Amino acid sequence: MAPVAIASLATLAGLFTVLDARSADQSLALAGFRYASLLTARLTVVTLLALLAKAASLTVTATVFDARQWGLCIAANTLIALTYALIGVLICPLFGGVGGALIAFLVPFLDIGIEQSPMLHPQPPAWATPCPATAPDAFSSTPHHPHLRRTRRAVPRPRLARRPHAAAAIMFRRTAAAPR
Repeated sequence: MAPVAIASLATLAGLFTVLDARSADQSLALAGFRYASLLTARLTVVTLLALLAKAASLTVTATVFDARQWGLCIAANTLIALTYALIGVLICPLFGGVGGALIAFLVPFLDIGIEQSPMLHPQPPAWATPCPATAPDAFSSTPHHPHLRRTRRAVPRPRLARRPHAAAAIMFRRTAAAPR
């Protein structure tokens, strides 16, 4: 459940960082600051908060769980934190504070807690092949499953899924624009 907690907290960090700074960003954009500078500042804060959420969650998890490969576990959870922080940046202008907070808990639970749960789906779907960067034994003491192949993912992803930072930049530009 640590990845679900990391994803939820990182989504909230992205959501409320952009939501609370919206009026300040609009004022700074009106004053002449470049969007690239504002975006860099906001994404730096979002990244630091996502990494803080990851560190806190893994610290608590380490007291009751012993991963076989902590380095890979930390790297995977870092990717989860950064991805969901950008999702929080994306849902901020769409749903606002209350709706965004509900989405921030719902989406990670549905995605990580149910859809990707090895307890609910012991066999991966036929279309899913693990990425070479993922190792099943990093998170458990069981050896590799004999049917898992170490190949690249065969399913093409949409453009925004390949570049969430680009989608976040587009959404940030729209929210930082001064109201007319």
